Amino acid sequence: MFLPTDVFPAIQRTNPHLILLDINLQGTNGIDLGRTIIRDFPLIRVLIVTMYDQPKLLDEARRIGLHGYLLKDATTAELLRGIRTVLAGSTYFDSSLQRQVSPGTDPFGDDFAQRLNLTFREVEVIRLIKEGLNNDQIADRIHLSVETVKTHRKNIHFKLGISKVTDLVQFAIRHGL
Repeated sequence: MFLPTDVFPAIQRTNPHLILLDINLQGTNGIDLGRTIIRDFPLIRVLIVTMYDQPKLLDEARRIGLHGYLLKDATTAELLRGIRTVLAGSTYFDSSLQRQVSPGTDPFGDDFAQRLNLTFREVEVIRLIKEGLNNDQIADRIHLSVETVKTHRKNIHFKLGISKVTDLVQFAIRHGL
């Protein structure tokens, strides 16, 4: 497994045509890393392959110029079609995510995350806290350091004005996280 800091020397050494990235990466996320890759290596195509069925993330990938976004449960045929399409110079975005999202129903949508100034990662941490995971378990699940998880938790508590975990869990339930 490559760490984000290993990616750039590997790119320079191997000169790939295509890079497949997940959103969850240790120390960063695939969308941010993809943005940096296409900025620094404009001939490389970047395709996100993820479990996150979130139109907001697909929109972000599109907005910053990534070349595709597929769900991990895509069929082999669809994955190959996406790879071939992206390598041929076009874009390929999972058609199941093209649906219209009504405001306030998507926790990554403008009406929720932006209003509360929450990042994708903070919403993810809230969900894992709601599941009952502690800092070590959250760090392991989303491949972050425990200190980074603690920082996300502090930011969440500050942004939401919530000081107790029980209040945060109630918030998550109330908002369908």
